Amino acid sequence: RGNSISKPTCHVYVVVGNLILLIKKPYFGFYFIIAFAALTITIDRLVTLPLPSGNLVELMTYFLLLTVLTNKEFKEAQSQKFWTNPITISFLVLFAYYAVEFFNPDMISRLGWLSYFRKQLSYFVFCFISYRMINSEKRVEEFLRFIIITTTVLALYACKQQWFGYAGFEQRAIGTGAGYALLFQAGMLRKFSVFSDPATSGVLFAAIAMLSIILFFRSESRRKKVLLIPVIIINMLGYAYAGTRTATIMFVAGILLYGLATIYERRTVLFLLFSTVAFSILMLMPYQTSITQRIRSSFDGTKDASAAIRDFNRHQVQPYIQDHPIGGGIFTSGTEGSKYNSGHYLEHLQADSGYLKNLAEQGPVGLALLLLFYFVIMREGFGHFYRVRNSQQRTYLIGLLVMMFMLMVAQYSQMAISQYPVVLYFYATLVIFMRLASFSPDNKTGLSNEI
Repeated sequence: RGNSISKPTCHVYVVVGNLILLIKKPYFGFYFIIAFAALTITIDRLVTLPLPSGNLVELMTYFLLLTVLTNKEFKEAQSQKFWTNPITISFLVLFAYYAVEFFNPDMISRLGWLSYFRKQLSYFVFCFISYRMINSEKRVEEFLRFIIITTTVLALYACKQQWFGYAGFEQRAIGTGAGYALLFQAGMLRKFSVFSDPATSGVLFAAIAMLSIILFFRSESRRKKVLLIPVIIINMLGYAYAGTRTATIMFVAGILLYGLATIYERRTVLFLLFSTVAFSILMLMPYQTSITQRIRSSFDGTKDASAAIRDFNRHQVQPYIQDHPIGGGIFTSGTEGSKYNSGHYLEHLQADSGYLKNLAEQGPVGLALLLLFYFVIMREGFGHFYRVRNSQQRTYLIGLLVMMFMLMVAQYSQMAISQYPVVLYFYATLVIFMRLASFSPDNKTGLSNEI
């Protein structure tokens, strides 16, 4: 078989071919990166690539940056506003703090810091690319359509896992020991779609389901409403099959925020009434399945063993945090701690919560800067929402604001925003908050009078 091509060589050809496409077809490359990022865990389970799939996402991002910087189509005067936007400035402040963390004396190794900083830099680059490429209201609509369709397909795959069972390679990844025990909760085997765990899938499906629900209630197009119905159902099923209680709390937070933000609109009453009826049926109906029981357990006031362990971990690490204002160092806790900083005090801290992990590793100063970043994001988004007059833009803004708030709420008990593709949805959405209002000339300062 002298003419045969080895598998590693084939993988190299595939990677090189994709990089060429990123240069030749930038919009294809932009959406390919997002779709590929969503599949990284499954790809790693199936095949061995020259680099881990997550690293390939970063590599493709930098190739796309090269295309954006050299392509005349994406050179525009408004790009300078990217650097003066409050969201970008607060992001850069975070970067400056990450640079300071390099000198944290408690870190045993700087390799963890380098890995984290490199990843954060790729997110910033992706945000800049998004700013250049999502440059019209049509492109905003295209982006929303893409993330909704992509997530719905992934949720449909979770439904396949529920209805027809896991594939063989997925069963091998789960195993029969601790991995299986972690997934089997309350009489149901939780589904993770193409992701590493059910929490990631549940958070994503819940966020997109809520975005779709808001688009459904606010859309004036009957055709769009009809198309959104199966999208909502599939994502709701995907969230339910994940069995992630954090996602249930996200829904409650999202409904409350939407109600408060649009309380002056008549259709909000219908939305809140629908939500109240659906919640009451779920909580009071006599017939329950393992899936609905899992959802209901989010509100029963009891704590399972995993929640008790998380609370114990929080109390145990409090004295250390109080003595370390800049934390123990980046990637010193959990899985990353064992990998990069073995022997560190925080090595065996399983934070689960994104905020606790940030607090332990980067200290109160780091958490304060992160919360400031989130505050600026929401402030900018709501500032545009209450100023713009274009009803379609207002719908996009409030839907994305609720989605972003839900992800921030999920950070309390999960690493919600740091996972692919959620993190790419997150940073591309920042660009929509920055730019959407500028795409319509009739958006003037002042409250919209639309009721």
